[in-house]
Amino acid sequence: MSRDAELGTALLRAQASATPLSPERGEGLTLDEGLRLQHQALEQRLAAGESLVGWKVAFAGDAAQRRFGLTEPVYGALTDAMCVVPGASLDLRSLIRPKLEVELALVLGMSLPPAEYDDEALLGAVVAVAPAFEVADCRWTAWRFDAGAFLADNAAAARYCLGESRPFDPARHGEVSYRLECDGGLVGEGVSARQGDAPLANLCWLLRRLLADGQPLRTGQVILSGALLPQLDIQPAEYRIQMLGTALALRFVQEES
Repeated sequence: MSRDAELGTALLRAQASATPLSPERGEGLTLDEGLRLQHQALEQRLAAGESLVGWKVAFAGDAAQRRFGLTEPVYGALTDAMCVVPGASLDLRSLIRPKLEVELALVLGMSLPPAEYDDEALLGAVVAVAPAFEVADCRWTAWRFDAGAFLADNAAAARYCLGESRPFDPARHGEVSYRLECDGGLVGEGVSARQGDAPLANLCWLLRRLLADGQPLRTGQVILSGALLPQLDIQPAEYRIQMLGTALALRFVQEES
């Protein structure tokens, strides 16, 4: 068995069993190798009956890119099996070492065939916006990886949860205020930026990169445009986002076997 096939199978098993892999197994993976493993794993998941429903941006900030020697963000895929219903309870035992991110979700209202698009055209393809949680979970022990291994791990995409959507308006949603609470206590708040590491800029980067990589962009796909707050270690509690005039809640539990 080739290294790619062996490592790809091991990563899928690690996810299914919530058991991490030694980071040494991913050492030396190039960005191209990591992305190829990510795409192969996605093909396996789709062949097993899952559906591709969207994409996530990762390492959108300059600091993260410098740390890993990158000059642009990276991405991971979202499938229907990763979706968690708002208000649901998610058992932490089904994950390895999850971290919570507050995200702005954008929904495509039209398919985008391969072509050159300016920002206005890409933003014009978005029909709706919603608050979102991403539950990131790394299959490498203790979140230790290099950039290639991170890509092979599908950019740590594990679960996501979407709140109530609103019609998208690029003028209004260039800046979005948000507030995150844990069991009623404030955890963080702020306003998304219009420049640099900004949700709409991240969206445009991702759509162009996916088209360049030959990935389909279809009506209804969701884009998670990058974390608005630093990742949080998740505790058994209810987390709630206030954003876009609505609220999104997700509860985490630690059930005994």
